[in-house]
Formats: sequence, structure tokens, C-alpha cells
Amino acid sequence: MQAVTKTKLNLLESSGYFAVPGVDLFTVLHQVTKPLARVLLVGTFASERQESYNIWVRWARYLAARGIEVLRFDYRGTGESTGVFEDMSFGDWSEDVRLLADWTASRSPRVPFILHGLELGAIFAAKSFDKGVGDALLLWSVPTNANQVLRSALKRWTWLDQLGESPENRRSISDSIRQLDEGGFVELQGYYWSSRLWRESFLFDFPASVVGTDSLSNADRRPVKIINFGKGTTSLVMPYPKFPEVKDLTNLYADTFRWVAGALNLPPGGPYEGDN
Repeated sequence: MQAVTKTKLNLLESSGYFAVPGVDLFTVLHQVTKPLARVLLVGTFASERQESYNIWVRWARYLAARGIEVLRFDYRGTGESTGVFEDMSFGDWSEDVRLLADWTASRSPRVPFILHGLELGAIFAAKSFDKGVGDALLLWSVPTNANQVLRSALKRWTWLDQLGESPENRRSISDSIRQLDEGGFVELQGYYWSSRLWRESFLFDFPASVVGTDSLSNADRRPVKIINFGKGTTSLVMPYPKFPEVKDLTNLYADTFRWVAGALNLPPGGPYEGDN
């Protein structure tokens, strides 16, 4: 059963479930009648999903309004997808990306297909691209490895969770890491991290063979664009109170879209020229 809604631009957004081994992935397809290209949005880690949701949806609608069909999704065991988070691995989530990429790229009519990853999703997208998936690769906030993402999330959310606790009841980041190192679980934003996932995160690296330029990658001439923001890898997804809930990303969206249009040789203009 799919739910279909229309935005103010009369663009169709179809939500539903995509079956993968053992579970169902929640997906939203931002449909375009005559797409110029297609994009799979490969999003952030589980604990960052809520903070990045607004950014991701607005970007998907921005692209769809300009003739690019978009699919976004929740990894198995996260968000609205089924499955138990603590049973999942980076290999499972990599498979989610591969299966959805195959489905998106094979839709008719055939048009250029882009993988776009944000933070942890940048590693998943880059690994798939490195195996020959996609005609272009776009990455925002690229980490060195998955542990950098987990450690950053642990630091931020532990700090926030402890604000209302008395000093004697506060849990330090070191306490959480020690618990993971000793084979235990740590709960963060409703997700239970396993020590197995923590150990795997050190080995799940961004592929060194993927080199970002403004034009073409070094290896096989497919376009690659990597954009990092300030210090660290989470400048777009910050839960601190001093940051506004809704950021003005108009310039980022416009600049990124210009790169996409140039990299894929898309015709100038589009079905909708205003901002969304």
C-alpha cells in the first residue's frame, strides 16, 4: 500500500516499503514525469536521522522541481523501516544501498543515475560507486571511517542527554566507550549500539580510490564532487540549541545543482525555475 501526496509544486511523492532480505525498507519516491536524471539519497546514521530529515526532504523536493527524480529511504532497523537495529551491520546497510541503487537506476526511461551520500551515507555511496554503480557521485560531509561518525554522535548526544542529570548520575563519553569495548550495549536516541557494531566501525573506511574533483574522477572519468563543511563531518546536522532548527541552505542547494547539471550535461533551465 503506497501513500501518495502532492507538494505545492504538484510533484508526486510516493511512500511505501521495499523488500530486502528479511526486512522492509521505508522509501519515499519524489516522482518526475519526464526525469532528466535520478538520484538515490543515502542518508546519515540512525541517531542523526531526525536532525537531517528536514535538510534531506527539502533537497529531494528541490531536485524534483528541477526535473531530477529522487528516492530517499531509511536503512533497515532505523526510522520507519522494519528490522532490529542491534542485529544490523554495516554490511547489511551497504546491501540496502546496492539493492535500492539497482532498482532506481533500472527505472524507465533510462537516464543518468547519481549516488548522493551524507556523512555515514557518504561512505556507503562511495563504496557502491567504487564498484561501478552510478554515473556520478555527490558527497556532503565525508568522514574518514564509520567510527568517526559514531564517536561524533556519541559525544554530541551524551552531552545533551546529561544536561538535566545531577553530577552523580551523569555518564561520561569514556564510560560509554568502555562499555562498548567490554562487549556491552549503549543506548543512544532509542537505538542500542552493540560492541560488534562499534568494532566494525573502525574497519569501515571511506575508499581511498574515490577522489573528489569539480569535474571528473581520476579512475574512470565519472564525475565526483565532495563538499565538506567547516570542522568535522556534521556541520549540516547539529542538534545544539544555538543552531536554528531550519537552516537556510539555498546557496548550497543552488551551487550543488549547478554542479549536477554540468556534470551530467543536463539542458539549461528546467520544469521549475523558482526556489523551493
